[in-house]
Formats: sequence, C-alpha cells, structure tokens
Amino acid sequence: MTLPPPPMGDVLARIERELRDLWSSDVAPGEPARSRVCTMNLVVVAGTPAVSDAYTAVVDEITLTTPARSIVVTMEPTADGASLDGDVTAVCSAEGPDLACSERVRLRARGAACARVGSAVDALLVPEIPTSLVWLGRVHPGDPVFRELAQDAQRVLLDTDYTSLASLLTLSRWAREDASRPAVADLAWTRLATWQELAARFFDDPRHRPLAQSVDTLRVMQASDPGVRLGSEGALFIGWLATRLGLHLDRLGGALRLRRADGAPVQLELRAVPRPATVAPLALAGLSLTASLGGARLLGEIERELGSGRDTDASPDADVLRWRLVPMEGSPVEQRVRLGGNKSARVLVRTLQRPAHDPLLVEAVAFAEQLYEDGVVCE
Repeated sequence: MTLPPPPMGDVLARIERELRDLWSSDVAPGEPARSRVCTMNLVVVAGTPAVSDAYTAVVDEITLTTPARSIVVTMEPTADGASLDGDVTAVCSAEGPDLACSERVRLRARGAACARVGSAVDALLVPEIPTSLVWLGRVHPGDPVFRELAQDAQRVLLDTDYTSLASLLTLSRWAREDASRPAVADLAWTRLATWQELAARFFDDPRHRPLAQSVDTLRVMQASDPGVRLGSEGALFIGWLATRLGLHLDRLGGALRLRRADGAPVQLELRAVPRPATVAPLALAGLSLTASLGGARLLGEIERELGSGRDTDASPDADVLRWRLVPMEGSPVEQRVRLGGNKSARVLVRTLQRPAHDPLLVEAVAFAEQLYEDGVVCE
C-alpha cells in the first residue's frame, strides 16, 4: 500500500526546521566554525529533473562567491498524482579558518501540487533582501505560478537556451506594460558581450570610425539547419548592432529591408552553418560586415570555431572566436579570443551583477521583435 504524500504544511515545516538546524547544531572538536552569509534570494524554476539537477550544480558554484538562499524548484505539472517534497543543504566556502555558508533548498512538485509552488517559495524567502527569479523554460505571464513568484522578484532572468525568442519577447512586453513589474534579463544577452566587444573593435581606429555609419553588407551566421528561424542570440546581436550603427528596418511590398541613417540600403544575409552536437541549437556562429566611404573600405569578420559537423560530432573548440579585420590600407589583423559562453555559472553571476534595467537590451529586444514578426529564417 502506497502512503499518501505529506501535506504541504508538514513539508514546509520540516524544511524550515532543517534550515534552522543547519546553524543551531554544535561544531564538533577540530571542525571549522560555520557562519551564515546571505545577500539575496535566488529562485530557479525548471520543468524537468534533468534541467534542475544540472542547474543545482550551477547554483552551488554561484553561491560560493555570491552568497544567497537559493531555492531550486522542479515542476512537473503533467505528472500523475500530487506531491511536494524537498531537502536542504549548506553550501560552504573557506573564509580563513572558518566556513562561510549559504543555504540551498530544493523543492520538487508534481501534478496538482505545482499550483502551490508560489506560496511554498514565498514561505521560504528570506525577507528584506532582493530576490531574482531564473525561469528555465517557456514563460507565460498569465501562468499563476509565474505571476506569484514574479511579484516577489526585482528581476526575472530567462535563458533562451532553455526557451525561445518568443518567450523573451512575450515577457519583455509584459514587463513594459507596468513599471512596477520586475526587470527582464536574458543570459543569451550576457553571452553576447564578447561578440559586442569584438564587433565594436572593428571601428576602434580613428580612421575607421566614419565607416561605422557606412556599413553596406551584414552577414550573420547561425548554427542550425537551413530554413530555421533566427534564434535569440542572432536576433539580439543584430538588434544591438543595428541600433549602435543607426540602422533601421522598413518594408516594401511586404519585404523586409535594412537601411542606414542616410537611407542607403544595407544587404542583410542570414546563413545557416552545420551545428555539431556539442554546440547549443541556434547558437550565433559568425558575423561578417563590410563598410565603404569614398575610397576607404573595411571588412570585419568574427567566426566561432564550430567544426564541420558533417562527419563527426567533434568540435575543435567551440569556445573560441576568430576575429579578423581587413582594412583597405595596411595589413590584415587577426586575433583569437575565448568566448566563455559555456561557463553557465559565470554567465549567471555576470547577469546578476548587471544593472536591473538595461536600455541597450530594451532597444535590441524591440529590434529583434520586428525580425521575429516577419518570421525571418537562415538560408
């Protein structure tokens, strides 16, 4: 005979008791003292146990340098039955002779019990410190669990590796409708920082700066099959680059066109390149642009080393970018830069450390929304 799961109140009472016991137990002789450190609440919501387990390791790595009470939630609303369970762990790092420790709570909700996740998390938050909500999956602002969790958060973070550009656009519109709602961030945007820095470097030389307003071709490559829609990394990168270069979109006869501030057309090409199994779907794979003004001309390229993806799943090192600048005068310049986009903990920490409101992201999202509405695909 299978016993019914304990009531939610009993589960929460046990978790709260275990949280107290972490700090009330005596230190054994010879063991270092443990001190509790907490600067924020970090709530992570995942839709499968596999994603939850993977992100638990990420959260534990983060709290070693960014002390927080982390609450990692697994929700399986389509599972049979209804159950809520959880456990508590101290995550500690050495601070001199003592240990500085944070608390990690894991909640697992199945079936109808998922509807009570919001109130369960609310009961476990440390009051009067900021809360960040990381939502790993498709987001629906009308979802009562999302709304309940979001109302306690100062920011909501998506990772469009786990969701879609549509989710980011939907959530961004929701946040813009009411200034009291939390700010929205996307880890894909943080991963683009190296791409943005390298693209800006094309115009570092004072002789090249006038060419920034004279771009005539722009090619963006995505790791995907041909005919697949442009993903979040590519769309956000184009949005950022276009708004920095003063480019805008217009339409003629239903066709999308990219133009410079002076009205001259910019040829936009979206290309698909083979994706090795080790690379995330729809990952940004490359950029090529040309600019000309008078007799001056510039070619800039950024290429991610993906490997062919045709005969083997191996990739030489998909975490490396090759940057190349070919000016009209002088010799080509080439550089290899490590991307760092596969370090999930570092990307999340950098996102948490950024200002809650990022006007550049807002502008890039608005531009990406136009691309999404037109259903642009990579050829």
